[in-house]
Amino acid sequence: MRQSAIVIPTNTLRRVSVVLLVVIALIALLFVIRSQSFRAEVANLFGPSGPDLVDPNAYQAVFLTNGSTYFGKLQAQGGGWFSLSDVFYLSSTEQGGAQLIKRGSESQGPRDPMIIPAGQVLFIENLRDDGDVVVAIKRFKSGQVPPATPPPATTAPATPRPSLTPTPTR
Repeated sequence: MRQSAIVIPTNTLRRVSVVLLVVIALIALLFVIRSQSFRAEVANLFGPSGPDLVDPNAYQAVFLTNGSTYFGKLQAQGGGWFSLSDVFYLSSTEQGGAQLIKRGSESQGPRDPMIIPAGQVLFIENLRDDGDVVVAIKRFKSGQVPPATPPPATTAPATPRPSLTPTPTR
């Protein structure tokens, strides 16, 4: 029985392999360049991104996915994080109203800024200077309104939430 075989020299196989790897690398490079330019085209088509629309001269309301709402000065930190400074939130009173609380006097003793992962932000609103919340913040900062204390933390079984901060109301 006669066997037929094709013999390819090793040097030829090496050359073909190198050429094939170079072609694959060039295709991958072209794909990366094209996807980056496509991203830039899409950004130009739809305008500025969310963090670009945050007014650095205004207070913002930051609505989180857990139902909490905080008010303060928001800055995008890159890498998927925001920092919120001069933080306030609303808490329900026994009379059914709401009072503005300056974050920082809670039992865990939080400090400014509040670091928020972007994935936890539902949406952000720039607030007007004549809105009720900003007017209350300005009155608080000028000393016209005494500081309100946060409601006492309730003792509850351990939950997966890492924060003891009372959940502010909307």
